[in-house]
Amino acid sequence: IQEYLIGSIGVSGKTKWDVLDGVIRRLFKEYVFRVDPLTSLGLSSDSIVCYRMGEVIRSHASEVPELLPCGYLVGDNNIIKVNLKGVKENSIDSLVFDTLIPKPIIQRYLNLLMEHRRIILSGPSGTGKSFLAAKLAEYIISDMGQEVTEHNVASFNVDQNSSKDLRQYLSTLAEQCNSEETDTELPTVVILDNLHHIGSLSDIFNGFLNCKYHKCPYVIGTMNQGVSSSPNLELHHNFRWVLCTNHTEPVKGFLGRFLRRKLIETEIDKNMRSNDLIKIIDWIPKTWQHLNSFLEAHSSSDVTIGPRLFLSCPMDVEGSRVWFTDLWNYSLVPYLLEAVREGLQLYGKRTAWEDPSKWVNDTYPWNAASLQQDGQSLLQLRPEDVGYDGYSSSKEGASSKQVSQSDTEGDPLVRNKGERVFSEIFK
Repeated sequence: IQEYLIGSIGVSGKTKWDVLDGVIRRLFKEYVFRVDPLTSLGLSSDSIVCYRMGEVIRSHASEVPELLPCGYLVGDNNIIKVNLKGVKENSIDSLVFDTLIPKPIIQRYLNLLMEHRRIILSGPSGTGKSFLAAKLAEYIISDMGQEVTEHNVASFNVDQNSSKDLRQYLSTLAEQCNSEETDTELPTVVILDNLHHIGSLSDIFNGFLNCKYHKCPYVIGTMNQGVSSSPNLELHHNFRWVLCTNHTEPVKGFLGRFLRRKLIETEIDKNMRSNDLIKIIDWIPKTWQHLNSFLEAHSSSDVTIGPRLFLSCPMDVEGSRVWFTDLWNYSLVPYLLEAVREGLQLYGKRTAWEDPSKWVNDTYPWNAASLQQDGQSLLQLRPEDVGYDGYSSSKEGASSKQVSQSDTEGDPLVRNKGERVFSEIFK
């Protein structure tokens, strides 16, 4: 069970139980509002089933314990654990809280999966598809009253060489489903990760066509959007498509929600609040969205960057600055150059050039002087580096540190190698 710090409260020797009940409800409400100011994730203080203090479990209907709250918060035992509604209460509130996916959205995904038994999560790398698949699988297993084990949730990670293995695996599953033997133990959920490596998905799933539907495991597939043309799985194999794109929820707001949760935990842990850090945590998601707008303008939404790359932002001012500089110079800029070069080859020039590092420098949330001190300046993207002919770099651009243009830009092997490296980094 994942645990999160949601706040700290003062309990005096006179605090009564009904007062503590109210404080905990209010604390939870404030927490979800700070994590998600738009919708509070669709949760409220009614999401709380009970809270625990040592041996005492306090719920709405429970009797008042013998001692006042302070009698149970002694020594090291000073933590109050809040339990949210879950499978037992026929609720998804704990799943919502854990995944940071707003309630109506994750409810829709679960409904699709329960009704059709087969879904494919499709979207660019780093949008959290594998994480979501695992969480949906866990919920379904728990909902069926089972323990989550390796046998109940079978995972198959597809790579370039495993088409044959996957076909064999699925046909064996289909045979087991159709077998009259009752002792055949089938997995309850099968997760098939990275289906974009398969040439023809329809062929792979053909063995599933005559599978006994009620015995067939739930199937959750993940694939990178735009890598292969959408096969007609919906029509023939009853798959439902769930798009996880960077410009729509739940992916669009996930980075902000994740970083705000991390920030709250740091504030509680260190018992201090930093306005500088709040400003930085507000800026990171905006930067991510700005870069994706740049990529969409010069290429397409298929090459936008998932939020995962930004989740590791350290929760301190100086550490986050060093982290961002490294991320910008060694991961983001090389990828932006590669993606825009490719976009130019595929779509030609579609919009005027604007270096995204200008926006980053203009809105930079750290002290600009610190950039100069350590000599680690942010790299710029020059139009000539991506093949924008006829543009002359400004004097300012020419004097700053530049990214050298790859001599092998026209070599498709080198370009593909770059794509592969990137997909590994951003998974």
